[in-house]
Amino acid sequence: MPTDNTPAFSDRYISFLGLDCDARAQRFVAGLRDLMLDPDRRDPFWTYLVAKLDGEKGPAHDELYHIHCHLNDIRDLLDRLEAPELIAELDILETECC
Repeated sequence: MPTDNTPAFSDRYISFLGLDCDARAQRFVAGLRDLMLDPDRRDPFWTYLVAKLDGEKGPAHDELYHIHCHLNDIRDLLDRLEAPELIAELDILETECC
């Protein structure tokens, strides 16, 4: 029986049906943006990534694209910031959507 976190139907290896990867990526980035509002958490990589996410640097792409392209750097940032909840979300995105 599916829970709130588990899609009723998922088809990762054929079509990504039921995974809602775009919405998950958007929620992840929103959580990351909230985390980075703290001025004590300034980070050069975050400055670079937010410019990419906002389309200020390079071509505009969706959140999932940028998460996929910068997966290891994002994980490193979250490790430095000690953000286990976002690391867990990133793990799910990597496994199911990237």
